[in-house]
This record gives sequence, C-alpha cells and structure tokens, in this order.
Amino acid sequence: MYSFYKLLLNWSEVWPLAVALTIYIFFKQRENITIIVLLLGISLLLHMLATYISLYTYRVPEPYKNNNILYNLVAIIKPLLAGLYLLKLKQLNQYKYLKIIFILFILFTICNFLFVESIFNFSSHMVLAESIFLLIFTLTFFLDAMIDDEIPLPLNHPAYFFCTAIGLLECINFFIYLFLFPVFNTNHEFALLMMNLSGYAFIIYGLIIATGLYINREKPRFFQFSRSI
Repeated sequence: MYSFYKLLLNWSEVWPLAVALTIYIFFKQRENITIIVLLLGISLLLHMLATYISLYTYRVPEPYKNNNILYNLVAIIKPLLAGLYLLKLKQLNQYKYLKIIFILFILFTICNFLFVESIFNFSSHMVLAESIFLLIFTLTFFLDAMIDDEIPLPLNHPAYFFCTAIGLLECINFFIYLFLFPVFNTNHEFALLMMNLSGYAFIIYGLIIATGLYINREKPRFFQFSRSI
C-alpha cells in the first residue's frame, strides 16, 4: 500500500492531468475549452518527461539529464495559455489592465532568460512570476463574478473549475517557492515536506479541472448508452 501511495506521489504531476484529458477524450464538451485542453496536453508531456528524468536519471543519456528547462517551459506556457483562455471570456476581456499584465509577463520572460537567468537552470523568478500572474487573473475572475451581474456565467461553467484549480495551486506554490531554496540549505527534511505539499496541491489542481470537464460533458464521443423499455 505504501509503495502504491509513493508511486502516486512521485507521479503527482502526471496522472491527474491524464485523468482530465481522458475525460475530454471520452466526452464531448458543451463549452469551448480548446485552450484548456492544449494546456493540459502540453503540461502532461512536459511533466511526464521531467518526472521520468528525475526518477530514472540513470537511464537518461548524459546531455538530457537536466529537466530544469522543462519546468521553465511549464512556467512560461501555463500562464500564457491560461491568460489567453481567460481573456477570451467576456467577463475578463473588459479589464484592460489584464492585457497589460499579459504583455508585461511576456517581456519579463524574455528579459529574465536573456539577461538574468539561464533557461537550463530552474528559475524561481519565473515560478513566482507565474504565480503572481495567474493569481491576478483568477482573483479578478472571481471578483467580477461576485460584483458584475451584466454578464452572467453559470456556476457549472468550466472557467470556475479552471480558476479554482489554478488559484489553489498557485496560492500554495507561491509561498513554497518563495522560501524553498533557503529552507533546503537549513532544513532539508522540511523542504522535502514542502515539496510533497506541492505534489498534493498539483493532484487537487488536476482533479478539480477533471471535475469541471466531467460536469461540462455533453455526450460520449465513442459510445452511446441505450435505454431499454
């Protein structure tokens, strides 16, 4: 039982995304979630490669043992695709400052990897910038949902689940990665506990998105249930 639990935790950045994508593969969706699915697919591929390199380093050829670039790509791609999806919603398209933040994030990313950090080293700056960016977008979404009645959005809309998942994940990861590296130098066991907490948060993130896709389902893609009278 412990080995199975350890396996789930080791691959916590992979199987929740696979569950969400499996639901999308088997069920058509009422709302347009193409960008979310694209994000899930790219994230699944990058996290799968990064996890494999981390767990089975001895099997990986020497030039490809560094998985930091994969996590940096996630920190770039996830905010960009999530931002694009949310900006397409009428609820957030009206807020001009979000478009400015979107552009600033792109400029920050370019400057960071050109002048400050190497993309082959894990960038804590990018992880924190990702969290701040996504928290601004998701908090704006929920604040608008509470105060703006002119553009109603049903509570079962996948955007609610998407923003809830991202908001919870980034709230936790922001404080973890803000202190993670100093803690590694002073209390290694506590740092590992923080990493496990991040893994649990990612599981919740993936399963909340999977729940949103399931609720947003329309009909099965490959099979139909027949009713017998």
